[in-house]
Parts: sequence; structure tokens; C-alpha cells
Amino acid sequence: MNEKDLELAGKTGRFARQFPQVWQEYQDWLRAIVSSREQLQQRYSKGLASLIFRWRLLYFAIYIVAMAGCKTLVQSRNQLSTRQGDRDKALDLGQTENATQSLQINSTYFILQRIATLLAVAELTLCGLAALTGVMLAFYYQPTAIGAHASLYAIAYQITNGNLILSLHNIAGNGLIVLALVQIVVMFLGRQFMRYWLTAWISGICLALATISLSWTAIILNWDQVGFWRFKIELSIIGSLPAGSFLREVLAGGSAINTLTLQHMYTLHSYVLAIAALLLSIVHLAAHIFQEKSWAQIAPGSWCSSEDTSTV
Repeated sequence: MNEKDLELAGKTGRFARQFPQVWQEYQDWLRAIVSSREQLQQRYSKGLASLIFRWRLLYFAIYIVAMAGCKTLVQSRNQLSTRQGDRDKALDLGQTENATQSLQINSTYFILQRIATLLAVAELTLCGLAALTGVMLAFYYQPTAIGAHASLYAIAYQITNGNLILSLHNIAGNGLIVLALVQIVVMFLGRQFMRYWLTAWISGICLALATISLSWTAIILNWDQVGFWRFKIELSIIGSLPAGSFLREVLAGGSAINTLTLQHMYTLHSYVLAIAALLLSIVHLAAHIFQEKSWAQIAPGSWCSSEDTSTV
């Protein structure tokens, strides 16, 4: 670890001291991050170790600011409640809230961990449902400029239960995007820095990107006017980026939007991105299950075990 990383750790500590209401509570976390430098150097290359170390410092700083803001809001609410009513009753109420609040803080992270695990189960379920209905739709869908719209019309109005399968496929895909984004927020609030935090974070972010990409590649598959012109506009935006002309030709299969473009998007949607999303959802759920097992080994009221703290 170079001197710049140590200097950055010092700046992070000085920044955190500006929030004394949370600094006393979280300063051990920063010490654990700094003490993990030797382990990072032994396990990873120099560049990757420095990247992980800086990411942990950034996460620590963001978390300190968030917790300081929450404590400020709680204190403001308590002050408003104290001004109302009798002073003695308000004092007794404040003591009761402090006692219950300490218990809630100890259980909040476990509750958020359980919510993240349940969301991972829901993501895998929706991903499996989307994959199953996608396979059923593939028996009748024709990825050609002439047959795409007609085949979807036949699925919706002529094939038995075809409209139901198509609707389930769309609902599962859209629901998967929502849950993947909500999962990232829950993981941030739950302070997922236990033994398998890196796997859960990377798989969760990649799953969110994969689901958004699945939705984007499905724009042209309907082969209607809205999807055609929207896809054409977005392709022109991609072409204006650095090296965008090459990427545009790879996606479109040439300069024009035709059957080859539809086949490229169908291949990306049905094979590459769908398989990637299914594997990522499995890895994501497995990471949260391992975190659940780690929580079972933690003593009640503690935030992390000594083994997990060494990896923070």
C-alpha cells in the first residue's frame, strides 16, 4: 500500500471527526479498515489492493455522513416532542425511547440482512419465471423483420394462454429491474461488509445492469413503430460516443436496422443476457445465504465478529 493510501486514510479520519456524534461509535471501524492493509497486500495485487482499500474508505465516509444525518433528524424530533407537554413526562418518554432505540439499532442490521436475502430469493424467482416464459415464447416467436410482429400478435390472440405467458414475461422482467435496484439500496443501508460482502455487492450491481440491458434489447423485438424509432434514436446516441461507430455496427449488424439487427438483439436478449442474469441471481442469493450463516455466529447485540471485522 503506497503513501497516498495512508494519506487518504488520514484525511478520511479527519473528515469523520467533524461528526463527533458518530465518530466515537465508528472509529473502531476505520481502524479495522486501516489494519486490513497487510491482508489486502497478501491476497491481491498492488493495484487491486489499493482499489479495495480506497473503496472501503469511501464507503466509510458516506456511511458516516448518512448516520450523522439520521442522528440529527432523530435529535430534532426528540427536541420537538420534549417541548410539547409536561417536562417530566417528556423526560420519561425520552428515556424510554433511548432504551428502545438501542435495542432497535442492534436488530436493524439483521432485519435489513433478512430483507436483502428475501429480495434475492424474489429476484431468483422472477428471473426463473422470465426465463421459463421466454423459452415458451421462443417456440412461436420469429426474429425476422417480416414475422416478428405477426408472431407476437399470434401469441397474444391466437395461441391458448399466449397472452398470459407474454404478460408474465413482461411483468417478471420489469419486476426484476425494480427489485435489483431496491436491493442495492437495502444492501447499502444494511452495511453489507461481512465476509461475503464483495460477492454480494458485485453480483447485485451486475444483476441490475443485466436486467436493464435485457429491457433495452427487448425494445426492438416487438418490431413496432415506437420500438423501431426509439431504438434508432438510441443507436444514434451510441454512435456519437468514442468508439461508438464500431459498437453501433456490432449491435445493428450494419448501418441499417433490419432482420440482422433483430437477430442480434434476440441473441443478446435470449442467450447472453438471460443466462448471465440467471447465473448472477444464483450467485447473489448464495452470497446472502452465507451472510445469514455468518449472522448466526454473531453474539446478540454485536455488529460483527472478530473474523469478519478483519476483512472490513
